[in-house]
Amino acid sequence: GLNKKYPKITVVQRKASDKGPSFGEQFHTDSIYTKKPPKFTMLLSKLVPKKGKANTEFCSQYLAYKYLPASFKKKLKKYKGNYSSEGPISITTQERVKEKGKINKELKSRHNIIKNINTKYTIYCSPGHFVGFSFKLKREKKLENFLLTHQIRKKFQFSLEWEKNQLAIWDNRSMLHQATPFKGNRIMHRITIQ
Repeated sequence: GLNKKYPKITVVQRKASDKGPSFGEQFHTDSIYTKKPPKFTMLLSKLVPKKGKANTEFCSQYLAYKYLPASFKKKLKKYKGNYSSEGPISITTQERVKEKGKINKELKSRHNIIKNINTKYTIYCSPGHFVGFSFKLKREKKLENFLLTHQIRKKFQFSLEWEKNQLAIWDNRSMLHQATPFKGNRIMHRITIQ
């Protein structure tokens, strides 16, 4: 929901009574389905269950790029990915829509899979929104499965155990994140920065 007084703050709330998956329960980067996705995301915990109960998991895409086999680095530099707000993760959005009754039209975008940020390469691909490569490739499914599995390997991950009033800021272009399943009440304030 939006905060009337501070329209730039998105309130992400989960109640103990909520059914279904948590909002954002799949690795993704924020708003990749827009033409100019935000560079940074800030998340502030206002209310959290017991420490270690409602973690956010992060996945470094600098590391994911570093450990890509050379042949894939070369190949993926030529490709763009197609993204949609109705991608795989949208199931969590649809649950929200049922509760709050707001439907937005589908947003689509296309971005290079390999990005260069301050002379470092990163994989820029949101598994939660990815709907295919920008042109049909033979054995495309194989490459897609490899990429989406490689991106989220355990050795690239870090799990953040939230405490109350904790602020996390990350580069949305080089870091995937996901909510973990939990029971309980949680309120987060989110701001994205262009």
